[in-house]
Amino acid sequence: MDLENRLELLESRAALIAAQNSYAQAFDNRDPKLFRAAFHEDAVLDLGELWGTHKGIEAILGAANQFWAGARSMHHWMVNPLFEIDVAAGEGSGSVALDCVSTFVDTGTFHIGGRYEDRFRRIRGDWKISERRFEVQFRTPVPDWAPELGTEVAVLHR
Repeated sequence: MDLENRLELLESRAALIAAQNSYAQAFDNRDPKLFRAAFHEDAVLDLGELWGTHKGIEAILGAANQFWAGARSMHHWMVNPLFEIDVAAGEGSGSVALDCVSTFVDTGTFHIGGRYEDRFRRIRGDWKISERRFEVQFRTPVPDWAPELGTEVAVLHR
C-alpha cells in the first residue's frame, strides 16, 4: 500500500473513532449538536429490547432527549475499538466495548456493559455512523452508589 493510501486509511480510522467518541461525549454532556454530528440523517440506532430501535436522526435525537430527561447522569467509557474500512467504497464497520454508569431518576444507578456494533459511511468526505446496534451484556443495579466529591454531587442532589 502506498503512502497516500495508508494516510487516507489512518485518517478514516481517526474519523470513525471520533464518531464513536462524539456519541459518548454527547450523551454524557447532553449535547444534541455533537450527538447529531455523529450520525447520518438516515441512521439507525438499535438499543435492543431495553431501549428500542430508532430510525432517522430526528428519532435518534428524540430517544436521546428521553434519556436526558430520565437520567440525572451518564458516564460512557468505550474501549477496544476494532474496524474494517473500505476507503474506496466509503464504508466501514467496527465494534467497541462499553462500560457505563447511569443514574436514572426513577430506578436509580446502574452499571451497564455491552458492545456496540457499528456501520459507517463516508458521504461528501464525512465519515459518520449509519447504523449502531447495542448488545447488553449486563445491567446491574448499584443501589448505594453516591458520589462524595466532584461535579456529580451537585447533579445528583438537584
